[in-house]
Amino acid sequence: MSDELTALRARVERLESREACVSTFNEYLHYLDGDYLEDLLQVFAPSAELNVMNFPPGSGKNLQFKGRDEIRPLYAEHRAGIGRHHSANVTVNVAADSSSAELSAYFITSGEFGFGGGVYQAELAPAQARWEFQKMYICSTWGWTVPTEAQPYLSEHLGEGALRGGKPIVYRRP
Repeated sequence: MSDELTALRARVERLESREACVSTFNEYLHYLDGDYLEDLLQVFAPSAELNVMNFPPGSGKNLQFKGRDEIRPLYAEHRAGIGRHHSANVTVNVAADSSSAELSAYFITSGEFGFGGGVYQAELAPAQARWEFQKMYICSTWGWTVPTEAQPYLSEHLGEGALRGGKPIVYRRP
């Protein structure tokens, strides 16, 4: 019975870790679109690596950042009102000992006059009461521009009238 209980505890730990990783990813998306720069930076480990491939989309340029201080200017420039980020097919694989995890997801970004997408790939690790991104790769792989002069609807703050000011529900272990 003791071996079975130990195995069940390990499985529950992995499930809770997976849920925490998905929560960190959702926080990233909400904070990015909701203009919460300081909260956004906290989902990255202090020494995190961020690799943004083909950015700006279609340029073929790759950007690399190491640590929150280097990451900050990228997200300070891309504030709320310039786009909305959507994800799908989120997959998380937590290590057997729950010491690390890998995450991948498709994304679609809608902008003022364009639409694009690609893949997020990340490595996460637990840090105190949450999981943080250790490495993240953002690969923009497709998109198009819509020729129009119509005023986009993206200028409204994401949290207007929303619960928690538009911030996500954060998974907290019971």
